[in-house]
Amino acid sequence: MTTLSLIKQKHLNLLQAVEKKAYVHTQATSLTKKKELGQFFTDHRIADFMAHLFSFTLPHSDTIHILDCGAGHGILSISLANQLIQKGYQNIAVTLYEIDPTVLMELDKNLKEFKKNNPGISFYYTIVEQNFILDHIDQKFDYIISNPPYFKLNKQSPEAQAMPHVIHGQPNIYMLFMAKSAELLKDHGEMVFITPRSFTAGTYFKKFREYLLHSLSLNHIHIFNTRKNHFQNENILQETIITKFSKLLSKDVSITSSEDSTFSHIDTLHTTKDLIVESRRNIICIPSSTSDLDILTQFHNAPATMEELGYKISTGKVVTFRNKELLATTTNGLFNLGKVYCPLLWMHNFKNETLIFPIDRIKEQYIECSDKSAALLIPNQNYLIIKRFSSKEQHRRINIGYIFKDDLHGGYIGLENHLNYLYRENRELTREEMKHLGDFLVSENVDQYFRILNGNTQVNATDILNLPIPNQLYKGYLCHA
Repeated sequence: MTTLSLIKQKHLNLLQAVEKKAYVHTQATSLTKKKELGQFFTDHRIADFMAHLFSFTLPHSDTIHILDCGAGHGILSISLANQLIQKGYQNIAVTLYEIDPTVLMELDKNLKEFKKNNPGISFYYTIVEQNFILDHIDQKFDYIISNPPYFKLNKQSPEAQAMPHVIHGQPNIYMLFMAKSAELLKDHGEMVFITPRSFTAGTYFKKFREYLLHSLSLNHIHIFNTRKNHFQNENILQETIITKFSKLLSKDVSITSSEDSTFSHIDTLHTTKDLIVESRRNIICIPSSTSDLDILTQFHNAPATMEELGYKISTGKVVTFRNKELLATTTNGLFNLGKVYCPLLWMHNFKNETLIFPIDRIKEQYIECSDKSAALLIPNQNYLIIKRFSSKEQHRRINIGYIFKDDLHGGYIGLENHLNYLYRENRELTREEMKHLGDFLVSENVDQYFRILNGNTQVNATDILNLPIPNQLYKGYLCHA
């Protein structure tokens, strides 16, 4: 076996040993504790893949300063340091932040073992047992690599209070790790993170995206085609991505994808920031094919959005478990009590886009029409219904239904909270207009655009309002409606 092969084997053995220690730690840690720390350890294949994403263009005579701001057992730092050594760098200094006292001893052992395996290299490391977000850090870094903790924060938490410039709504700790890391990069610096996809499109991440995209260039996105097995020994089902950002100005973006963390086959797409960043809200779209790029071109060049054409969208006001006393399954025997009831519509009242009311279901079909329920009701008019959630198994991301006022009796209706309804404030929707809108919303192009835009199965009202209407897709009727 050649010397190079021996070095690679020694590195692999160390990474697998680190991963095994992390697995033992995970098995011994309660679910409550893991949620408290937002702690999910990285397997060695992801660690090596992330380390490969750095450009390694710095002078070989320099000392390369690395930051790992959520170090765990050190697998990411070890992978990156190994890559640097393979590229011919001889001087490496690593700063590692970790607040879990139960892993600090193993972290130190793993780094000592790495240093022992590379005796001819100047390798120094510092472990900092402090809260990364709250710690005052004077140093700047060449490379930052991290699998940060993931959990929601209260807006009044010390961490959120320390970084108000990126807070909009309820923050998640991982975005604060990314934002602070952006501040700590040198002028040529690069950072690679593995995080949930949610920051690319979520409303709560709006200010964070503005800050991040203003401060850094987006260079690379890696997506996994399955939601499982991103972390070999962890049960994580949310969509996870790997991103690389840098301080150097660049408009080019590479998007890669693999089935899972084995990286047995990787597809690559080359594009530009201008194409994948939706400028109205700085949403980072993630295309995975040339067809997706064509869709983005169509939509991002659109002359108007749904909102700009005068449409409004609201969410059904009836949260049933909070208003049980106002609901009824049937009106039989109720009218003699002197009460008036109106229709209450749910997701299951729409089949193949057609309203079916009432239906033979256990769920309540009526809501009391009185002063007590007035704030929960809307006028009985023509509405285009958009279901707020779609299951992963459903063929389309957007599922709709039509309400025509002539099909229901009475002046008011109630809509359950899992429905959005589209309308205009200045006039009622016409049947022809609704049909044009409905055909557009359930078109393959819109479905493809939403999947590129957002990895979630929730159809956000804001996303509908900001939906561009491309020249080649909308009916001219909508523009003059």
